[in-house]
Order: sequence, then structure tokens, then C-alpha cells
Amino acid sequence: MSSRPSTSSATTLFYTTSDDSSDVSLSKQKSQQQPVRRLQRTKKEPLIAIVGRPNVGKSALVNRIAGTQSGGAIVADESGITRDRTYRPAEFLGERFQVVDTGGLVFDDDENTIFAKEIREQAMVAIEESAAVIMVVDGQAGLTAMDSAIAEFLRKEVVKDIPVFVAVNKCESETTGALATAGFWELGLGEPFAVSALHGVGTAEILETAFKAMGDQKSTIEGFGTKVEKLQLAKKNMKHKGPLPWEDDTDYKMRKYGLGDAAQRVIDDYDKALAAFDEEERPEEINVAIVGRPNVGKSSLLNAIFGDTRAIVSDVAGTTRDSIDALMERPPPPGSDETSTIYRFVDTAGIRRKGKVQYGPEFFMVNRALRAIRRADVVLLILDATSGVTEQDRVLAQKISDDGRACVIICNKWDAVVDKDSSTYDKSVKYFREELPQVRWAPILFLSAATGQRVGKIYGAVDEAIEAHRKRITTSVLNEVLRDAILWQPPPARRNGAQAKIYYCNQVSTRPPTVVVFCNDPKLVNDNYRRYLDRKFRESLDGFEATPIRWIYRGRRVRDIMRGGRSMNGTPGDGGSGTSFPFPHAD
Repeated sequence: MSSRPSTSSATTLFYTTSDDSSDVSLSKQKSQQQPVRRLQRTKKEPLIAIVGRPNVGKSALVNRIAGTQSGGAIVADESGITRDRTYRPAEFLGERFQVVDTGGLVFDDDENTIFAKEIREQAMVAIEESAAVIMVVDGQAGLTAMDSAIAEFLRKEVVKDIPVFVAVNKCESETTGALATAGFWELGLGEPFAVSALHGVGTAEILETAFKAMGDQKSTIEGFGTKVEKLQLAKKNMKHKGPLPWEDDTDYKMRKYGLGDAAQRVIDDYDKALAAFDEEERPEEINVAIVGRPNVGKSSLLNAIFGDTRAIVSDVAGTTRDSIDALMERPPPPGSDETSTIYRFVDTAGIRRKGKVQYGPEFFMVNRALRAIRRADVVLLILDATSGVTEQDRVLAQKISDDGRACVIICNKWDAVVDKDSSTYDKSVKYFREELPQVRWAPILFLSAATGQRVGKIYGAVDEAIEAHRKRITTSVLNEVLRDAILWQPPPARRNGAQAKIYYCNQVSTRPPTVVVFCNDPKLVNDNYRRYLDRKFRESLDGFEATPIRWIYRGRRVRDIMRGGRSMNGTPGDGGSGTSFPFPHAD
């Protein structure tokens, strides 16, 4: 007789993990969500812009200041590597700030300067946002006409609002460094600093001066950069022998023996100065990586989300070089104690086939993109709706699934699809599902980054993907689904009669949801049956539509086998002599 349950039709059993009241509260919570906006930059973490002509070491200096020599901005001995502005967090003297790397500034456009106008626009935006500017020049090449043109612009337009400093890069030698910097006094931007981005020479001196100047010109909050000075002064006051400026002889004598208000004031000043170095709690950031093959509209989508020209866009494949971040914020509902939700969208370089990528700048671009996938909470896989699915799209989909990342499929350029009718959408969904079986569980959005059509739906898809990626199901519900799946379709048997026996399962982790299935021998559970279990779990449980489920099949332990074939089931304490069932609590 068949062991399948008798049903009048092939109806999928559905197990709910929450009651109706929680669903109502969830829908009410979603209806109270605030609109998403750009994350406002505060003076508490000022921004320092790094500018200069091409190939003088701006990206290397950014990596040195931010401490990202490995995995930071791409550095190569050729001009034009950096095009968009990229932000890096940094810390110095206990103060947190940000540095923004910009492309090489060129004011005279010609046919050899690619994207010169766009790079200038990006650099101007970085200067407008910044609290200080560091102009980088090449100490070995000396003063050039391009350096003079940039300095003239900074003198006329920038110096009156924020401080500007000159960093003479490639001055590793102490003997020749002063001589190399002497020629840059002509720029009229004050004392040039001899620095070496490669070795770190002079970076502390220029940052200390920049912090002091930002405080003097009030381009940042009052007291920025004085944490170390206050701590040193508090330590000095605790060890000071003699009356302090605000003490008389009586207060000093009482403080000497740890008595009175003066002694408590010194201790409080020290504790306050020390507590200033404690890290403040920050709201959790949801990392969203935008990946895809070249020229599918990744940067256009980032600009549509950001609402401005955050990344340079052109019809030339490979325009984006480095990973570009855009921070968006969803404020909490009014009257609630919740924190804001921060979305960090990361635009990556287009990933070509591995055989076409040569060692060089593109090699590091692809590595940055693959690293963005591993670090992301949600990956937006961008496809071209006009050209369909390519082999490279399948490779990226497999990479996302293998890394265990939540995924949303974005079919861009939906406005360019011709002859659309009422059935075009359903046919397109079916096509992409069949062509991308690696991420068959991922939701699909059809939108247009150029016109902004349905771009706002990305946030809802990202929130649902995050919820699915962090979802946890109780063991009892998992085992009920597993029991019904086994009763509906038992594990297949081999020709020699060997058959897998699945005992039970439980979820051991999230991000992605990981389920351990205990059986007699994992080798007896073939790939087809594993895909069957994955499908049955997704059909029976709600909330796994945007995340992979990682399955781990674990066999019997060696000591259980050495017991002479005793079963793993039965009454606890009887040595495993009970009756063996295909499932622990099966009737």
C-alpha cells in the first residue's frame, strides 16, 4: 500500500508561525513607516575631502588615513582609476571623521581626458560637503600648471569657507622632503606638508593641523580634536604637586589627602575625559549590494535611489571602478522608542567572465564586487530586461546562493521592452524563473532606473528579504513539515536495498537559515530528494521567499554504529533498544 496521505487534490499543507493578531500588528507597523530619505551628515563626524590632479596618490593617502591599505580604494600606476567620490570612515586622536576620495581634477577638457566633466562635478560635491580640504601634489614631479590651476580655484572659491592644506606626497626622505615642499609655497595655500602615503610620513602632522583649523573656523562642532589634550590635562591635574589655578591652599591640602570638593572635581574631570573615548552606539546598517554584469544599469539605479548623481553613468561598459556607497535613512514612527533604519546601498563594478578579467585594476574591481556580495545582507541582482539572462548572470546567481545571501532580482530597463501586453509580466516572470534556478526563491521586480518606475518598491522587498534572512522556526513546526514531506514522498532506495532514514531536524542558525537534518547516512540522500525537501519546506512555511536555506545532513555517530546496530530511537535510557520509526514522534 502507498504510504502517501490521502487527499482529494494536490493541496499544499501550510503551517503558520504567527497568529492573526501579530499579522495585524505587522501590517499596522508597516502602514506607520516613514518615507525614506538621505542620511543627514552631521558636524559631529566631519568630512575631509582629498583633491588633486590625476595620479598624485590621492587614493593611497585616503587608504593611509582610513587604515584601509588592504581592501580600500584601488591604487594603480595609471591615471583615471578613481572616478566617483568614495567615502571611508577614519579615526585619529580618538575622533571619528570621514575622508572622501575624488577623481583627478582636470580643468582643460580634451579627447584624452575621459569623464573629466563628470569627475569635476563629483569633486565639487565632495568639497561642498567637507569641513576641510587636503590638496595632494607630487613632490617628485614638482609644481605643474594643473596644480596651479587647482590651487587658484581653491583660493578663490573654498578658502574663505573651510581650511585648505597642501600635502606634498612621495616625500619619504627627511633630507629631500623639505627641499621638495619648498617649491609649493607658490600655491598660496599656506605651509605645505611633506607626507608619504606609502609609508605614513607626515599624515599625523597634517591631521592635527586640520583638526585645529576646523575648530577655529567652526566648520565642525566645538571641541573637536581635543579629546587627547583634555585627557592629558586631567592626568596632569591628578599628579600635580601644588595648588591648581582654581584652588587655594586649603583646597590643595584637602585634595592632597583625597578630601573635599576639589579632589572629587579632579577625579570627575579625569573620568569625563576618559569616557569621551567610549564608542557610541550606532543604529544597525542594512548592507545592500547592487551587482550585475557590465552595463545593465547598476549606477543608474543607485542614482535613482539616492535622488541625485551619486555615481557617473554612461553608455560605456566599465564606467564604475570602485564600490560606491549611498546611505539612506528611514526615521522611526513618531512617538516610538525605535531607532532609525539605515540602508547602505553599495554600487559595484560590472563583473565580466573570469576568462576576460586580466590582472590589474579590473581584477581588483571584481574582487571588490565579490567582497561586497559576501558582506551584504541583501543582494540586488540587476538584469537587463531587454537582453534576457546570460551565462554570467547565472554565475552571479550561483555565487549569491553559495554565499548564503538574501537576494532580490531586479529586471531593469522595463520601459524599453516593446509590445507589452497583459501577459508580458507573467511570461517574463516564468522566463526568469526557468533561466535562474539558482535563485528560484528570490522575488522579482520589474522597474526602470531611467524613469524611476517602481524604484520605491525596492525598500519593501529589502525589508522582507531581511526578515526572511533572519527568520527562525521552532523545532516542532520544522519536524511536522518534515514528517509530512517524508510521508508524501519517502527517500528513494538504491538498487542494493539501502534507503535513507531521516529522523528529525532543527534550525541551528540564521543569516541564512540553516537546518540540520539527522539521518542514518547522508550519502543515501541524493540531490533530487534534497531539492524536494527544500521545495516542500518553502511551500509549507511562510517567510522564506527571499533567502536561501542552508541544509546540513548529519549521519549517525561512530559510537552509535559500534553499538551493534541499535536504533537511535526508543525510550530514553533503554540503550536504544526501542522500535525504529522513520520519524521520532511518528504514529
